[in-house]
Amino acid sequence: MKNNNSFNDMWISPIYTSTTDNNKVVLQQAPFKRKLQLSVLFTLIFFIPLIIFGQTQKIKTTIYFDNNKYDIRDDGYQTLNKITDTLAVADIYRIVINGNTDNTADSLYNVKLSTNRAETVKNYFVEIGINKSLILTNYFGEDKPIASNDNDEGKQKNIRADIFIYTKHKIIPKHDTIVKPLIVKDTSNLDTTIYLPQGTSLVFNRNEYLELKDCQEYTETNNPQSILANGISLMDNNGIPISSCGMLKVSLKPGCTKRDCFKVPVKVRFPVPEDNECDYCGRNARVFDITTNGSWYDNKSKKSEVKIIKVKGKSYYQFDMYCPNYWKNCDCKVKGPKLKFKIKKPYKIVSVKVTFDCPTTVLNIKPERRANKVMIKIPCWRGAKTVLATIIDDKGDTLLLQEQPLNDLPKRTMFSRCGKIENKYIGYRFGIFKIAKRERYRKYIIRPEFLIKKTKP
Repeated sequence: MKNNNSFNDMWISPIYTSTTDNNKVVLQQAPFKRKLQLSVLFTLIFFIPLIIFGQTQKIKTTIYFDNNKYDIRDDGYQTLNKITDTLAVADIYRIVINGNTDNTADSLYNVKLSTNRAETVKNYFVEIGINKSLILTNYFGEDKPIASNDNDEGKQKNIRADIFIYTKHKIIPKHDTIVKPLIVKDTSNLDTTIYLPQGTSLVFNRNEYLELKDCQEYTETNNPQSILANGISLMDNNGIPISSCGMLKVSLKPGCTKRDCFKVPVKVRFPVPEDNECDYCGRNARVFDITTNGSWYDNKSKKSEVKIIKVKGKSYYQFDMYCPNYWKNCDCKVKGPKLKFKIKKPYKIVSVKVTFDCPTTVLNIKPERRANKVMIKIPCWRGAKTVLATIIDDKGDTLLLQEQPLNDLPKRTMFSRCGKIENKYIGYRFGIFKIAKRERYRKYIIRPEFLIKKTKP
């Protein structure tokens, strides 16, 4: 059986290393030899890293194949894509892939088929940026069933690949720095694709990439923490909140090139959230450009159009980037019930920042008419919500409300237009009426005792 799943990868910034180049073990020997080989194998691969790295986490998943096939099915891609985000932030030191079959064919054919299944999954991980020297593939043929092979249901459970990912997690820092691409891959004779740690990918003209690769830096902000760290908020030039599909800045190092724009537009791809409730923009997404005051605007040209495409079963927002050195933001405008914040006089609100992670947005709300009140209209999103604020007291001192969950603030629980969470209550009004728990409430109170004085740097 021919395996036509092959990739020619060119690494420009390896993030993982290994002390061995031999990452394939063929287990086609007698049972007692196989057990001995497995015992030595697990000792070398697992016990030594445990001593070196300390406490670890194991991620296990399984994907299934069609009978007599080794191509990854759509549901297999969905399963693998769900752990892609974990792989982007994890310190991975080993991936083990075990290929298996049912007992329909002869044993030698089944070993070959299980080999192809394991190698196909390995190629998937290599393509998303995992160093192939960290991936171990085993092929057991029909020798390790997890269900009976006497019926079709049991056979389907055995036509599988088991995947074990051993990680020592590291958290993405809130203050993101310029990131390096995980991998560069030639996807055709004309294109080169790079992958960034938070899931963004860029498709360059191959010749242009080779010309500029040492001149480029990438800043990626696809979550509230990195947006805050880069001092960005998500408001358009009319003060209307927007929700982000992803933000990217490609910078050319000073003095490295005289070029102002790309000869061939770069295709930028942001992953579409698998949770439909977090995919707020959908096909309404547009490309927004940043203004000098930090707000965003849509120039309403064809250059601002965003398409949704699929690559290996995973959906992406895609648009063309024509020039570097400017932030590009995949966004859409939002509107919903009022959200208010208030502090008692004589305190004055400088700004209130509210973050949401489902969908992604960071709102910087400033007073309009009254200095002790701010208001904005946004949907009743269900994702994690935090708030932080800058306040001035009557002496002119700057006070801070440190970042905390939004619903930890005192709140007005009546007349909220955000629907209640089913069968969840937080108390009673007048000892009679139940107060429903909601995703968010209409009005929040910032109390002076919650504030701390800003220290001078």
